[in-house]
Amino acid sequence: MSLDVASVLSFLDEQNRKQARHFPTLQVDKVLSFLGTTSLPGSTCTVSVNPVRQLEGTGGSKELHVHLRGDLPREPANGECVTVHITHVDQYQGYQIKTRTLSGRETPSALFEREALGPVVKGSHIFTVHHSPYTMKFFEQIPLEEVMETIGKVPCALVGVGETANISPRFIFHWSELDGRPLLFHGDGLALKTYMNLKSNREESRTIIDLDTWSGIQLEGTCEEFLPHEHPEAYERISQGFLAGGWGKPSRAFRLHARSWRKLDLAAALAG
Repeated sequence: MSLDVASVLSFLDEQNRKQARHFPTLQVDKVLSFLGTTSLPGSTCTVSVNPVRQLEGTGGSKELHVHLRGDLPREPANGECVTVHITHVDQYQGYQIKTRTLSGRETPSALFEREALGPVVKGSHIFTVHHSPYTMKFFEQIPLEEVMETIGKVPCALVGVGETANISPRFIFHWSELDGRPLLFHGDGLALKTYMNLKSNREESRTIIDLDTWSGIQLEGTCEEFLPHEHPEAYERISQGFLAGGWGKPSRAFRLHARSWRKLDLAAALAG
């Protein structure tokens, strides 16, 4: 469903108010969003929001299969993977469960199986998506029990498909309009997986959901790094947000100038 720019900005204002109770210690204007990236220049991480049916440890607890409702955003192609992002919002802790990369003559069934109620994504590795003792290790080894305890009861997940597909949370600290299109601003502190993707490919998808209903909007566009003097008000708000969160000074600041956006509605999937 199409939306005009005013409706997008109004939704952000509404979420700024509604999300305040989820982040009581972060007393600044902000909206939690989820940034989808890939490593292939010119491509966009295709993202859907899916209800979670079950998390299942397999392979002697070395793999985690995620049972979902609804459909994947699309089938993975050769060289692509599927990633499932699940965040326990009130704890601000979460993980990405990623499949291996589809290669050779493999079919997509190597990465996910179809069941009557929805797909089962075959996660082969788990990554943290928030600061944790595991974050600084490139090959993170996270106890499966810890993952299940943290996100086992989260009702919905974000699912991404693409080359080195990555979905990570970012607070939007400022939003406005430029040339009839939404403009969203966020900051980064560490050069981790998202930044590595953005170095090779500036295209991104941004999902913003109502944390109570899991419906929302999704935008696509180009994510560009900017200097403080280029958007001083936005940079000041990002800095205030980082200070309030105890994250120090942002090492980089980014803006998403959206070129397309649409409404997301989970009613049908949740009813299934």
